[in-house]
Amino acid sequence: MEKNYVAYSSILIQFIQPLLNGSETENEYLTKAKMGIIAWNYHVSDQNKLPYNKEMKSILKQMTKANYEGRKMLNLLVSRKEAKFNNYKQLLTNVEIRRKPDNSATLYVESYPADKI
Repeated sequence: MEKNYVAYSSILIQFIQPLLNGSETENEYLTKAKMGIIAWNYHVSDQNKLPYNKEMKSILKQMTKANYEGRKMLNLLVSRKEAKFNNYKQLLTNVEIRRKPDNSATLYVESYPADKI
């Protein structure tokens, strides 16, 4: 049985599109990608009834407690995951910007099946 390859880097870029304005520096882009991963994994963890580790809980608390914009972004992304990306069940475990041989930048994402945890 052949498994279909899913480029989660491409999926993540589509997922965080509402956060992007096109003028981000690489660091800002990476930060927004990491925010997307937090919302994504929150939703996948909730769907699969997985425990959320202390580090992720701390990040969520910082994003939402006394931070209206952070809470608004998180809610937007979680809703977006449910509505448009619900078929993608993997946890996103790492994101970084990598350089291609021509020195252009690309987003690299690692994923892990939630049902293997």
